[in-house]
Amino acid sequence: MSMALDGKVALVVGGSSGIGRGAALALAAAGARVVVAARREPECREVVGEIEARGGAAVFARVDVTVPAEVEALVATVVERWGRLDCAVNSAGINEDVVPITEADDAVFDRMMAVNCKGTFLCMKHELRQMVRQGGGGSVVNLSSIMGHVAAPTGSIYVATKHAIEGLTKSAALSYAKQGIRVNAVAPTVVAGTPLIDSTMKNYPGLIDPYIADIPAGRPARVDEVARVIVWLCSDDASFVNGHSLAVDGGQLSK
Repeated sequence: MSMALDGKVALVVGGSSGIGRGAALALAAAGARVVVAARREPECREVVGEIEARGGAAVFARVDVTVPAEVEALVATVVERWGRLDCAVNSAGINEDVVPITEADDAVFDRMMAVNCKGTFLCMKHELRQMVRQGGGGSVVNLSSIMGHVAAPTGSIYVATKHAIEGLTKSAALSYAKQGIRVNAVAPTVVAGTPLIDSTMKNYPGLIDPYIADIPAGRPARVDEVARVIVWLCSDDASFVNGHSLAVDGGQLSK
């Protein structure tokens, strides 16, 4: 990978595993200095160690994205460590919802909205404040899903959270475009090897099979395929891409 982000400072929220982990590794490979943030310290430190072993620069910062003070402190930590924030990837998310809406649990709704929606909102709020304050533009990439574009007969809460992230992304993109700050989203289909998909396949055998069968490419996406798109959106190569949700879906939404 080219050093398209050489000298930039990137924050990856939810960087302990899955797409967040892949994004942290790919951003570092592209030359960025990376802050890997999540609740789980051991996993984050493994990512940091892997980046450093490859010659990159990274640090760990703990954050619970549902707690406003922790998110604000996280962005302050990034600036204290490296002076600025150029790229932010908001990938923290959960899915505990695999049933029709009539069977959905109220507590599950609250937890998923808190992490997926409020967490993304809080991260954007403080990341964008910093980018405005320092000047010079910046790039924010939120993790959506093809379920932010379409829907499914089950998992209505998950679908709702991803549609909400799409709206937050577009609104923020319009607000800060003239200040050189771009806000986009990636919308993957089923991504193999992520905790979310692995746990769903284990606990609900066969549930995801129809979604995989519906992918024209004939297979799930890989983490690295999504991560490379995130790096591109963070880079100046995507300098005129703003307010967009880029599907990484093997052609699934084209059907």
